[in-house]
Amino acid sequence: MKMSWKSFVSGMVLGSVLFSGISYAAPKVVKLVVNGNDIHSEVAPQIIDGSTMIPARALAEALGARVFWDEDNQTVVVENEEYRRLQRKQADISERDAAGLAADAQHHFWQMIIGGGGDHQDGSFDVKGNDYRWMGTELDTKTKYIEYLELLYTPEQAQAYWKQQTENGSIVEIEGKLAQPNADGGSRMEWENAQATFIQEGNGVKTFRFSVPIEDSSEVKEIKLRFVEGKGWRIDEPVDTIR
Repeated sequence: MKMSWKSFVSGMVLGSVLFSGISYAAPKVVKLVVNGNDIHSEVAPQIIDGSTMIPARALAEALGARVFWDEDNQTVVVENEEYRRLQRKQADISERDAAGLAADAQHHFWQMIIGGGGDHQDGSFDVKGNDYRWMGTELDTKTKYIEYLELLYTPEQAQAYWKQQTENGSIVEIEGKLAQPNADGGSRMEWENAQATFIQEGNGVKTFRFSVPIEDSSEVKEIKLRFVEGKGWRIDEPVDTIR
């Protein structure tokens, strides 16, 4: 039976114990809670012979890390966002780092849609007949919002998105604090598993072609990355391109 790399990574911690040829007592399934959130995975955390075994992929992704299988080197690679930011400050950017940048961009996009992290004021309120809620303390001012965008996008794209969001009512500023419509969303596109292929370079811009899994198929997108002095490689496309 052929095993996908995702299944392999999900179960690699457990598999090393369950199939080692050593006899163990029946495993006891336990819950995994990360930062107050219940984490569900293809392979459940288990207590085996007195040791708690946790699927590496589920834990790493719950902590904001990206996990992928390096076929050429037969290696499971785990990278957190801080590491990827340091990599993007290099003068060049690899296909792997470009893929990580896109994966982070999708995560950031949906974090903005749900209002960001930090403390959230309870309840909602009316603005011109529409239901709004306050954004979390990590994104509750214009400065924080734009700085969050500029972690991944060029300053020009960050400013353009801010203008778009405020003009169409997706963001309102009330006495210096930000609020957004009381709604959520989601995406079927798996940017965290996208494959990036370098296409061309010119005038400080690199273009990559991304093959993005979406359920049983994939979608192809071309994304431009620009090197921003003092910051590193940033996406030079409208913010809602990667969502």
